[in-house]
Order: sequence, then C-alpha cells, then structure tokens
Amino acid sequence: MTNNIPPIISEWLTYLALEGKSANTRKGYRRGLLHFAAWYKQSGGEPFDSAAVIVRDVRDWVAFQQTVEGSKPATINQRLAALSGFYRWAIQQKRVSHNPTHGIKALRRDPRRPRALPQKELRRLRRYIHANGNLRDIALFEMLAGAGLRVTETLALKVSDVTINDRSGKVVIRRGKGHIYREIPLTKEVRQVLREYLAAHPALEGEDPLWVGQRGPLKDPSSINRLLDKYARFADVEEVTPHTLRHSFATGYLKAHPGDIRHLAAILGHADLKTTMVYTEPDLDELTRRMEEAEVRVSA
Repeated sequence: MTNNIPPIISEWLTYLALEGKSANTRKGYRRGLLHFAAWYKQSGGEPFDSAAVIVRDVRDWVAFQQTVEGSKPATINQRLAALSGFYRWAIQQKRVSHNPTHGIKALRRDPRRPRALPQKELRRLRRYIHANGNLRDIALFEMLAGAGLRVTETLALKVSDVTINDRSGKVVIRRGKGHIYREIPLTKEVRQVLREYLAAHPALEGEDPLWVGQRGPLKDPSSINRLLDKYARFADVEEVTPHTLRHSFATGYLKAHPGDIRHLAAILGHADLKTTMVYTEPDLDELTRRMEEAEVRVSA
C-alpha cells in the first residue's frame, strides 16, 4: 500500500476533519480509499483517477477483496462506505460527474443465528465506542452488552425503569416477550455509563423515554442496528446486532457461571429453559478445540 496520497483524497480527508469527524473515522476512511487507489493502479496500470472510475471497477474491486484477499464482509463494507462517502463529496464539489458506487450494495451477512462475539472483538468494539461514541451510544451499548436486553425492551425503557445507587442498580422490564415482567441487576460498569448519560440530560425524568437523540426519542429497532453496524465497521468487527450482544452476554455469563441456566433464563426473560439452552451450543472455535483435544486423547 502506497503512502503517496492522491491530492483529491487529501482534500476529502481535510474536509472530514473540518466536519468534525473523529481521528479514528478519518483513519478508517483513509485506509479504504488508499486500498482502492492501490488496487486501481495495480489492476489497470494507471494512477488513481477519480473521474475515470466506473461501476465495473468498483464491482471488480469488491470481488478482488472477496476472492483474492479473503477479506471479511465487515472490512469490505467499511471500505465501500469510505469510497461512497468520497464520491458523494466529489460530486457536491463538482470534481466528478458521476458516482461509480451508486447501486452497489453492502455485502449481506450470513443469515445464521447470531454468534457471540469473541472476547477480543467485543473488547475492540467496546473500546472503539467508548473512544468515539457519544454518551447515549456508550450507555446504549453497555445496556445491550451488559444486561442482555432485547432491542424492543431496550427501546421501551423509561427513565423511571432505571434505578442507580452507589453499590447497586437495576433495570425493570415492564412487559417483555410473553408479557413477562422482570428486574435485572446492573453491574458497576453499566451503572456508571448510565449515570453519566443521565447527568448530561437533566431534563429527562419519570416517564420520559430513556433514549433520546437530536431528533427525539429512539423508537425504531433499525436505528440501533444501523448504529451498531456503523461502529462495527470502523472497529473492524463483523456481524454486530443487538441480538449478537445479547448472545454475547449470555455466553459470557455461562462461561463465568457454568450450568447456571435457571438464573440466566430469569435475566433473559425466557419462560422455557429450552430456549436458554441455545446459549450452551459451542461455536466453531469451541468445536475445533474439542475435536483437537479428542484427537490427542485417541492418539495418546
């Protein structure tokens, strides 16, 4: 990858800085654009020319990442988002006449049931959100990852549903799936970020919706999906949804408390313990480890 940045890309990065984009966001966009510029030169033998890029170039670039590099969908989507953002700006500035990324959609994720994030990925995502997210996004992430709530339950929360004390705290789910009422303890880390978020919004009280933004209360689950997807792309973490975080919470709980299905079911709001048993299923890494251990025992 070359360190020689085409002038027009440098101009765009400067524009992003003036718009207040974080350093990490700009680094992610920079990597994506330079990746495309390097591929463009390697594949065509000519330096990157933003005005000469066509739709076929972008499609071939995506295919190259999939088949030759073996890049993860999250990585490809992050790079594609950078290229799309660059061309939207270039058109506004009348530097190009067309957008070659138009109509090229992000790669779809594997539709299998949500996996638990490996601890390294969860830690990387958490660090990125804490470094780059606002107080609401940080608190929202920690509520999902640290209490295992469903996205609909999270969006339905009122300020009065949260109790925060110095050494304890809880969140009340008034009407979860199956109309189940439950109270979930909040850890010290979750209480802290919630306390900071609420302190920044002193007008919120009582029956007010807990989660608010510039356009008012969060109501649509898709808004949280988009929020998590955005942070995941820049943290280079694949397949993050609210249910992924719920699954990660449940998996982490069982690792800390093996066999404690009954208490986990109470936290998650499962009426049937069979539903909770899905979180005991090993993932691919765990299956690989078990098979290798079995092979060692047989050959010993």
